[in-house]
Amino acid sequence: MSKPRTVEEVKNDIRERVGQRAPFLHADKIEAEEALAKMPNFDGETWATAWNDLGVRWEDKATAAEKSGNGAQAKEAFLKSYGYYGIARHPFPSTPGKHHGYKKTRETFLAASKYFAIPVERVSIPFRDKTIVGHLRLPQELPAPMIMHWGGIDNWKEERHSFGEAFVKEGWGCFIIDSPGTGECPMLAGPDAHQVHVAVLDYLLKRPEVDAEKIAVVGASFGGYWSTKLAHLAPETLRAAVNWGGGIHYFFQPEWQERSRHADSYLFDLIEARANLFGKKTFDELCQVMPALSLLDQGRLDKSCAPLLIVNGKEDKQVPLEDFYLLLEHGNPKAIRLFPGGHMGSISNIFKTVIAWLHAKLD
Repeated sequence: MSKPRTVEEVKNDIRERVGQRAPFLHADKIEAEEALAKMPNFDGETWATAWNDLGVRWEDKATAAEKSGNGAQAKEAFLKSYGYYGIARHPFPSTPGKHHGYKKTRETFLAASKYFAIPVERVSIPFRDKTIVGHLRLPQELPAPMIMHWGGIDNWKEERHSFGEAFVKEGWGCFIIDSPGTGECPMLAGPDAHQVHVAVLDYLLKRPEVDAEKIAVVGASFGGYWSTKLAHLAPETLRAAVNWGGGIHYFFQPEWQERSRHADSYLFDLIEARANLFGKKTFDELCQVMPALSLLDQGRLDKSCAPLLIVNGKEDKQVPLEDFYLLLEHGNPKAIRLFPGGHMGSISNIFKTVIAWLHAKLD
C-alpha cells in the first residue's frame, strides 16, 4: 500500500496537471502558483478559498466582456471562471466554500455555453419525486447517433464538456449526466442506482432527434462501472458501450480499498470521495457498502452484453486490472486495449481509440 503524499508532492502533481488534466484544464500556471502559495495544507476551506478567489476574478472579467458585447472574450473568461470554481469544489463539496464553488461551477459553465458553436441544452427528466439533470448536445444532421456519457467520483458533467464537444464533432449527439452519488444525480451509488441510467436511456429513445438504433454509452473512471452494468441491462438496445477505467468486482472488495487508499495518482481524499458516493464518510463505512456493487456477485456477467470496449492504463493503482480480465472470462466476447500510464492511461491516445471504435459500431 502506498503512503500518503506530502503537501509538496501533491503541489508538484498539480503543477504537472495545469492546462493538461482535469480539474486543471482551464487553469493558468502563474495563477495556479498564486493559489498554491496560499495553501500550507489542503484543508477544505483553505483549498476552496484560494481557487474561488480566482473564479471570482474571471467571472468579473466575463461579466464585463459580456456587457461590452464581446462574446468571444466572455466565453473564454467564463470558461476560466468555471474551471477555477470546479477546482474549488474538488474532489467533492465537503465544506461551505466547496459547496459555493460547485454552485458557481454550474452557473459559469452554462454562462459560457451560451457562446458555444454547438449549443448545450440543460434537460430535466422527471425521476420519481426528483429530476435527472443532463446536458444535451446535438449535431446539425438529425436524427443522429447518441452517446450517453458520464465521469467518475470527481469529474462531473460540467467537466466532461470537452468530451461531449468531441462526440458532437463526430456527427453524434451527446447526453452527459452526473454519476450516482455525484453532482445533481438524484440517487446515491448503490445496487439499484442504475435506474437513473435506464431512465435516461428511455428518455433518449423518445427524442425525435435521436437515432434509436444507434445509442452508445461511454463511462469514464468509476463511470465505467455504470456503462458496463447498462451494457448488461440493455444488450438489445445499446449499439456499443465503453468502460474507460471502471472496476466491476475486485475493485469493490475491502482488500482493494485498503491497497488503493493512498494511490499516488489521486490528489487527496480518495477514500472520502469514494465514500461520498454512498452518502458515507469513513473507510469502514465504505467497505461495508462497496461489495454490493459487484457485477459478478449480482450475477450480471454471464448474461448477454452489448458490444463492450475496455480501455485503461496498465499501471493503474486505483482500479485492479484483474477486473478487466474478469470481464473477458464471462459472457459475450469483449474488446480490450491497455495503454501505458496509470488510471485512465494516456488520455489523448485512449480517446482516439474510443472514437475509432465507436465509429466502427455506429456508422
